[in-house]
Amino acid sequence: MATDTDTYQRILIAAESVVLAQGVAALTFDKVAKAADVSRGGVLYHFKSKQALVEAMVERFVSGFETAIDDLVAKDPEPIGRFSRAYIRASFEPVVPGDLDRLGSCIIAALNNEPDQLEPLRAQHRRWQKKIEDDGLDPVTATIIRHAVDGLWLGEAFTTNKLAAGMRAKVIARLLDMCAAPAKQARSA
Repeated sequence: MATDTDTYQRILIAAESVVLAQGVAALTFDKVAKAADVSRGGVLYHFKSKQALVEAMVERFVSGFETAIDDLVAKDPEPIGRFSRAYIRASFEPVVPGDLDRLGSCIIAALNNEPDQLEPLRAQHRRWQKKIEDDGLDPVTATIIRHAVDGLWLGEAFTTNKLAAGMRAKVIARLLDMCAAPAKQARSA
């Protein structure tokens, strides 16, 4: 039998599928209920408003990305630049399950009209910035890397500035190289 937690997650996944298939404007409790195979009342039991549903979607998006970063940090033996490399990889490599990039762009686009709902994402970005600055690299260089990553991700997510595959791979490789310990950077120059 499904638990409340299972139903809650199923509703969130259904909401994501509605957004991905039909856009944020199509996000209604009726469509989410149908996609989740629950009643409209079941959706309302877990989410008192569309705003609460969108907030939970943002939280799930941020949590998935954060988990991907943490997993990559744990696998990286080189401490200097470790978080920055994980941030790059989590942004571009298929380490996050599902269609999280497209979902993230849909959610961000929707929340652009309701900036207060972006606060959890803003708060997470402040935490990531702190980790970037404390990553053992020059904080300015690390910040430039992060903003380059964010810009490339947004360009791809919104399909406004998609690089050719070869150039994309070279840019990502260069960003990863920039995260190497200073002694390793000098040797590779």
